[in-house]
Amino acid sequence: MSQAEEKIAAVVVTYNRKDLLGQCLDSLLRQSRRLDALYIIDNHSSDGTYDDLLARNLIAPADDAGSGPVETTRPAATGGMIHYVRMAENTGGAGGFHEGMKRATAAGFDWLWLMDDDLLTAPDALEVLVQKRATLRSRGKDSVLLNSLVLARDGADGDVLAFPLQELTARGYWRRVYHWRLSEVQDQVQDGLYRWACPFNGTLVPARAVVEVGLPNKDFFLWGDERDFLWRAAKRFELYTAVDSRVFHPPGRAAGFDWRQYYGIRNALLINRHFRLPALRNAKLILSSLVKGLRHGRFGLLLVVRAIRDGLTGRLGRREEYHP
Repeated sequence: MSQAEEKIAAVVVTYNRKDLLGQCLDSLLRQSRRLDALYIIDNHSSDGTYDDLLARNLIAPADDAGSGPVETTRPAATGGMIHYVRMAENTGGAGGFHEGMKRATAAGFDWLWLMDDDLLTAPDALEVLVQKRATLRSRGKDSVLLNSLVLARDGADGDVLAFPLQELTARGYWRRVYHWRLSEVQDQVQDGLYRWACPFNGTLVPARAVVEVGLPNKDFFLWGDERDFLWRAAKRFELYTAVDSRVFHPPGRAAGFDWRQYYGIRNALLINRHFRLPALRNAKLILSSLVKGLRHGRFGLLLVVRAIRDGLTGRLGRREEYHP
């Protein structure tokens, strides 16, 4: 299949951030390389997201689906189709990407461009990814995941990253080296490509990767599903960031200690199995987590103990006491 014939669908997962979602969708609908489809997976938002999209004429009215997801489809003014799915409950980022990627792959799209609702894409971001994909293919590299460069939205100099670029060894192993500025890795950029990917922030994934390595694990619920998918895919696909494909993300905030830490600790214990010396990694994680939990009293200690127990025994899914 030629590059021109390949179809690309964007998958955007959202929850209670209708203003950021609107900005994200506006930027996607202005892409110089037009999308063939746009999947909006709404995790049962309660902030008027559905009504806002209706008012902007981006989606068609949907019938009540009872206990199942609410679904509607309409053509976009710029071409392609917009598919809106309102989940019956909040399935977390993991469930949202699972659902969106499953639908887009089943519909026959060749590539999936993945992102949360707080990402803003430069007008040529997708076009550059497609160009770099063609460059890699001309070199015989067809099994690749391509990421846009994720810049801090408030970074005036275009150098500060919202998420760090990390490093891979020549054999594809992860190194614990983090670069928060593009300028720090310029000597490692070749033909506009850097060997790393930051899922799911403007990540272009071939549909066959979903077929070969599976969907994101929806039972992670929150935090870590994207890293688990990345390391499963990295066993068969090379990772690259196209540094001229720019997307913008709000600056990260220091994570406080709340219910979300449960999923971070639990899921990290499972993700460690992708690396060397997983038992040692888990031992370090357990010790540091217990110390952190003790600082937050009985609530903190109980949360950490439950996360450790569930992570080590593989008990996944959304816990009713730990969700928004």
